[in-house]
Amino acid sequence: MRRNEIEQQRSDLIEHLEKIPSNGKRPNPLYRKAKLLLTNKWIRTPAVHRIGLLKAAIWLVSVADNNPFV
Repeated sequence: MRRNEIEQQRSDLIEHLEKIPSNGKRPNPLYRKAKLLLTNKWIRTPAVHRIGLLKAAIWLVSVADNNPFV
């Protein structure tokens, strides 16, 4: 993957996380973990390892989307 593709996927995923409605309920903690990976950890991680952070965040969001938090 190229750097611009990785950045595009990251920005798309952050946008998806910001659009998740809370409906007065507490959102799934996995969303918070994924956003943490894509923001704070992203900045401190070398460019070579960022693809791993992106894949981990994508996995967390897919698990959270498929399993609603009760």
